[in-house]
Amino acid sequence: MLIRVKGRHDGVKEYLEEGQKLGRELRRDELDERVMLAGDLDLTDAIIQSIDSDPDVARYLSITLSFKEDDVDRETLDAVVREFQKFAFSAYRPDEYNFYAEAHLPRVKSYQDSRTGQLVERKPHIHIVIPKLNLISGQHMEPLGYVKSNIRFIDAFQEHVNTRHGLASPKDNRRVELTDASEMISRYKGDMFRDSTRELKESLLDTVLDRQVERYDDFMALLAEHGETRLRNAGRENEYPNVRLPGAAKGVNLKEHVFSRAFVELPTAEKLLQLSADVKPTYDVAGKPREVAPEIQSALAEWYETRAREVKYLNSGNTRVYEAYRDASPQDRLMKLAELERGFYSQYLKEHHEPGTDGAARTGSAGYDETEQRLRRIGRVFEFKRGSVRDVDGRFPGPVRGIDAQRDVGHARPGAGGARRGQSGRPADRWQYGTRAAPKRATAAGFNVDGVHGVPGVPVVRLPVRHPVLLPDHAHRELEHERSVQPDSLRRDSDRRRAGRVRPTGRVADTTLSQRVRDVREGQAVASVGDQAEFAIIRRQLDAGRLLATLSHSHGVRPEKYAVTKGRDGGDRIRCGKRQLNVSDFLTRELNLPWQDASKILRDTWRSQVDRTPAPPAKELPRASLWRDYTAQRDKQSQSRGAAADAQRDSERARRTQIRDAFVSARDAIRADSNLRPSQRRAAVSVLRMERVTQEATLRDTISAERDAFRARYGAAKGRSFSEYLQERAQAGDDRALVELRRTRNSPPDVTGPENLIMPALASAILADHSAGGRNEILFRGLVLSWQVHSNGDVTYRHDGRDVVRDQGPDVRVLQVDRDAIEAGLRLAQAKFGGTLQLAGPEAFQFEAARVAAEAGLYIEFTDDNLNRTMQVRRVELVAQRANDVAARHPSVSTPADHDVRKSTPGMGPASASPTTEEPTR
Repeated sequence: MLIRVKGRHDGVKEYLEEGQKLGRELRRDELDERVMLAGDLDLTDAIIQSIDSDPDVARYLSITLSFKEDDVDRETLDAVVREFQKFAFSAYRPDEYNFYAEAHLPRVKSYQDSRTGQLVERKPHIHIVIPKLNLISGQHMEPLGYVKSNIRFIDAFQEHVNTRHGLASPKDNRRVELTDASEMISRYKGDMFRDSTRELKESLLDTVLDRQVERYDDFMALLAEHGETRLRNAGRENEYPNVRLPGAAKGVNLKEHVFSRAFVELPTAEKLLQLSADVKPTYDVAGKPREVAPEIQSALAEWYETRAREVKYLNSGNTRVYEAYRDASPQDRLMKLAELERGFYSQYLKEHHEPGTDGAARTGSAGYDETEQRLRRIGRVFEFKRGSVRDVDGRFPGPVRGIDAQRDVGHARPGAGGARRGQSGRPADRWQYGTRAAPKRATAAGFNVDGVHGVPGVPVVRLPVRHPVLLPDHAHRELEHERSVQPDSLRRDSDRRRAGRVRPTGRVADTTLSQRVRDVREGQAVASVGDQAEFAIIRRQLDAGRLLATLSHSHGVRPEKYAVTKGRDGGDRIRCGKRQLNVSDFLTRELNLPWQDASKILRDTWRSQVDRTPAPPAKELPRASLWRDYTAQRDKQSQSRGAAADAQRDSERARRTQIRDAFVSARDAIRADSNLRPSQRRAAVSVLRMERVTQEATLRDTISAERDAFRARYGAAKGRSFSEYLQERAQAGDDRALVELRRTRNSPPDVTGPENLIMPALASAILADHSAGGRNEILFRGLVLSWQVHSNGDVTYRHDGRDVVRDQGPDVRVLQVDRDAIEAGLRLAQAKFGGTLQLAGPEAFQFEAARVAAEAGLYIEFTDDNLNRTMQVRRVELVAQRANDVAARHPSVSTPADHDVRKSTPGMGPASASPTTEEPTR
């Protein structure tokens, strides 16, 4: 697990709910299953919005806990969040802070970044949100202090959790940042070095690998060959080399991990293993708990004993207090911290003034009045007990304590006529309810969901003896005089429809309670179909390999991570670490899909299997070098298109302006001409207007033609896709592009062929010995053939204007029945698959193909012995025919009269066939 802490101003609710960011097109509900672990997202966002600060000031902490494991169970997620909450708020009471946490369990396991082509592999992670507002004092709150100063303690907590739960530590799993120095080094992350130093860094890494540099001193000597070198932060954990080339104004920092001492001193084989993208990915799971190191225990003990309270109480800017604390002895420091703690709570909590109290939350009605008054001092936060009503005296009869209290906080803001905080920091006395900062719902036990929007648990009444309550600012326009109305009639229509409705996520709200209800409902949905005959058959008979290949396109699943085994019922099982999941459980427990989505995928995949639709090949990502070439051309095209578009817009604007200015100038001249009568001026201006209309119409036609030409030249704004780029290069004869086009295609080969074929799918020749397989995509240049590369990687060969052969990757299809087409298909199959071929199709075609192979002098063998015998018979016939031709031309040369070719043929094997005088064309 890795902890990242950042401060942000706004947007966390939208990010958690929507999930979109640069380079990623999928939304949150497509990417992840969100699991609420603590708190209430609407309440947390309302508190954040209530904090009045400049746009560049962080209003909350955004903390991410990332896991290397592909699967982390729910119990571990809950435990990690509880431990972090205890760590971060060890110096705080539960009613001082708001805390929200949700886990994201990936539904899409990987995706390709649309900007860089980089493979982004997705793992479980937790998002924690902490508003920087102390709820009892109304002051700014920094529970982790200045993060860079406390990184030792945060790292200690991180490693404590990792060892306690058997999780992978980032200190043992350094990511290799450079990946495209050669074709074997990362086909996935092809554009890591993007600055002007790229060539130098790639050259250095290539040299390290070629010379097998395994000592850091040798690496520094290698750097000295390029220029002046120095080691920055020498001896520290963050040391890195710097090299300044001759004539350069400044040096180049080599901060990448591949230039670190730890990586350079690895054996070369280990370096290649780390850098190679062809290493089979593994499914990572949590291991056994480990022993916590003494230094980690010591750092955590220091945090809990003193540092957490130092962060809270010694950051007030009071230099005198800090210097006195710094110069004190350890024992005096503890006493000083206790004194500061008592002073803080005595200022904001009345109970600390009362004798006989121990600092715990009070439970009497006076305690609730005190809490309410305390929150009123903040000026933004008001606290009510949901599902409760005030008595006639306005007191809450039920308790509000601990975290439950801070979950039930509503919000108000100053009204249009209300004053804001003064210099003293005190809030204005006059407040009205604010819809922007208000919670978007009010749901709790005992509260009518049709109550007033944004007022949690407080009924609206018209009885004057009641205590005043908060109302929306427009409520006076909705209430009828001297008469109460139903609360539902005060709600906006959209709010009335939304109240109590289950969202697409399966939850009514983003809270832990709603999450538990959703989990129970989802479990019931899965259990209800467990015994249905349809899904029982699917679970037993669906091909797991087909399912994984399909999911590699739709959900970024990498099939090489999963092994397929057999269960006791004969059905396929997919191994996910230590779990053996059937196809149904794989979708719901590994991909975290709701049953509604999982059942549709199962039905669709099962239907394609029953219909014998070819399974799609597993999706693969592009090779680094080809992707880099593509992005370079794409960026260049985009820049060129943008410049041309700007020039076109400027030209259109200038010509429109010219017509307008000419009209205005001529009109003003006519109006200023005193020799013309008013009627003449009006007539002349009318003629000018008509001329302007005519000129603008002509210009519109011209611009429309120019824009059509622009689109024809530059294409769509998005530019060519990667597959279109590969198709274009393959069409130009690039074999590597054809290989890549087939490797990354999203659809299986076309088994039907174009509709205009004379005899589509007439026959196929495929490799019989698959153990000798491998990538064999080629562009066949034999005979007089032209080719056309299709978008899915199929290649159709043409001869004399006819489609004769189609190469579909795993097989070659002959599309005509004449000898030239069959020979072309056999030669292409031989070039692709070798000398052993398997024929399929009409029997007449297969025997004709065997005879054509003999006539063309092809050294091939068929998997069907009958075809081999036919081919040998035809070869012997050709030998005899040539002998007879020779005898006819030269009578003095005799041939054995008793030579019976046909009788000797059946006993011949392929190896005993007489060679033809015609040399085969390879």
